[in-house]
Amino acid sequence: MLTQLVLVVGSLMAVVAGVAVFYVIKALRGPKEPVPEDIREIWELTKAIEEDPQDAEAYYRRGLIYSERRAYEQAIRDYTRALELRPDFALVHIDRGIAYGETGRLRKEIEDHSKAIELDPEDPLPYTNRGVAHRNLGQYDQAIRDHNMAIELDDEYVLAYVNRGVAYNEKGDYERALADYNKAIELSADYALAYVNRGKNYIDLGDYQRATADCDKAVELDPDDPLPYTNRGVAHDMLGQYERAVQDHRRALEVDGSLALAHTNLGVAYANLGRYEDAVEEHTKAVELEAGYARAHLNRGAAYMELGLLKEALEDCRKATKLDPTDATAHYNLACAYSLLRKARQASESLQRAIVLQPGFRQDARVDEDFDSIRSDERFTRLVMGL
Repeated sequence: MLTQLVLVVGSLMAVVAGVAVFYVIKALRGPKEPVPEDIREIWELTKAIEEDPQDAEAYYRRGLIYSERRAYEQAIRDYTRALELRPDFALVHIDRGIAYGETGRLRKEIEDHSKAIELDPEDPLPYTNRGVAHRNLGQYDQAIRDHNMAIELDDEYVLAYVNRGVAYNEKGDYERALADYNKAIELSADYALAYVNRGKNYIDLGDYQRATADCDKAVELDPDDPLPYTNRGVAHDMLGQYERAVQDHRRALEVDGSLALAHTNLGVAYANLGRYEDAVEEHTKAVELEAGYARAHLNRGAAYMELGLLKEALEDCRKATKLDPTDATAHYNLACAYSLLRKARQASESLQRAIVLQPGFRQDARVDEDFDSIRSDERFTRLVMGL
């Protein structure tokens, strides 16, 4: 059976973004917990604003704290008020842009970074941040141009090399991505993010030993980041070292149990060990954590097929194609599910979509046992023979 499983490799973008979650303070019986320092600062800034409602700096600083706590809507309100009071405050445009990006409003993010560039054209940060927003919109050439400009302004700007490397990687230009990651590491040998992303790029190049080495280095530099663990697990999986892959994905989930990426990668490792029920469980967790996660549906569908649960497999494969119509593997797996249910017309239609997106699937279908039930169907025969 050639039904395809898909591993997902994580990479990070480096922008000046916030971390942590906004606290909800409640009155509780028992000993009082110390008030977090940033909550105290919010109180102090709120008092300062009450005393001087025209204090743009206070609004900006409070917005930064909200951003650090991922309370982005509150941050955006404070940033906006700061800009109403001081329209030429370039840093506020940068940070409001980041907050917009974190809430998925990428075009507003681009507008803010563009305004920051207009106000301070010599600052490389808004260029590379705008490049990240373009990359998130799939506009890789615009992203690369922005990172180029950041590097022209500061040829030792590590952040811009890493971000340009990500844009090149996602564009499929792995050699240029590798050159950028190498440059970033040359400039900052202890920058964990560069090793994470270079390791991901090595996986895309099929160099799994180097990928593993980079993930090892990233773990050494930042053991609290789950991505290098799950990426290293992917490399082990590709080397056929499935038990080691399981260990790495589990370690990633010990660091961050909400990482859907690691759940679905663990599911793939379980499937490769023949543990299909465990695989279904992990992919289900991924779907619960990230509702529109196409690859989790795709991989769960493949596990359902191995378990003979064809209706469930069909539902997941359909969902995967709807979530990502450009994923050739999703269409191929859907064709397999239809074939196993002896639905020749639908199987041939789905297989045709897969072949249009990835011609190599034509050869796979010629030998895949999943298609044995429709192999005599004229539509299938003409399709796999390229007639």
